[in-house]
Amino acid sequence: MLSFLLLWGLSVPGWAQVNISGKSGLMYIPTATATEDGALRLGVAYNPIDYGLRRRGRNAERIVYANLTILKRLEINMNFLQLISTDQFPVREALGDRQLDVRYLLLTETKKRPSVAIVMSSPFTIDAAMLTHVIVATKSLKLQPDWDLKVTAGLGSPYFFYRNVGNLTSASIFEGFKWQKKSEYRYNNHYLVGPFGGVQLAFRDKVGVMAEFDSKFVNIGLYGTLFKRWNVQAGLINFDQVTLGTSWQFSLLNPSKRLKKLYEQDK
Repeated sequence: MLSFLLLWGLSVPGWAQVNISGKSGLMYIPTATATEDGALRLGVAYNPIDYGLRRRGRNAERIVYANLTILKRLEINMNFLQLISTDQFPVREALGDRQLDVRYLLLTETKKRPSVAIVMSSPFTIDAAMLTHVIVATKSLKLQPDWDLKVTAGLGSPYFFYRNVGNLTSASIFEGFKWQKKSEYRYNNHYLVGPFGGVQLAFRDKVGVMAEFDSKFVNIGLYGTLFKRWNVQAGLINFDQVTLGTSWQFSLLNPSKRLKKLYEQDK
């Protein structure tokens, strides 16, 4: 699929920086940046060992994700959190920790008002470590013709709904719901619990630097966009360990000129 995209160069309607789970964001935190209808993003990120969400201090993590904007305000994100096996801490699992998230843009940005979004992880989850339950706002500021600054602030819920059942014993996705405090959950990783925020400084929407407070740590990073579709980024979590990520974004609704020409020839 990626080879096909590289060959045909599907057009992209607009780029948004990506966080570790595949959502519009910085490194860990999400933003309320709008994305165009039909935008599909595929990517992978690396989360360092000392800041792992499932087995902190034992296994680093790989997050594989797909993100689709199905309406101008509605974004669906599917990610797989996979432990990276080592000789000391071997891992035997299939796809990993699967999670479905939904982001809805409550308010679009205007000259005086920031964009505002809510992000919710699926309540049907049984076992997930990268839970997101936040409300977030983002405001864009034009500093110079080539320089843009985006400021983000949000609040993450310390509680969530999930299904307190076993994978092999559950007979229905509508049973076993529980209201859970995240600090008392099996994964007490403090991911997006409480206030968070960050800034993103971009030059011509091609390269930029980032700084964020993810509700627990201060992180810094940089990113670049290649061929208008390919994003690469690196960050320093808590000024300590490196996180890396890359993604490819394209539009399902706006084919490239090459595809349009091919379609017209087949008529």
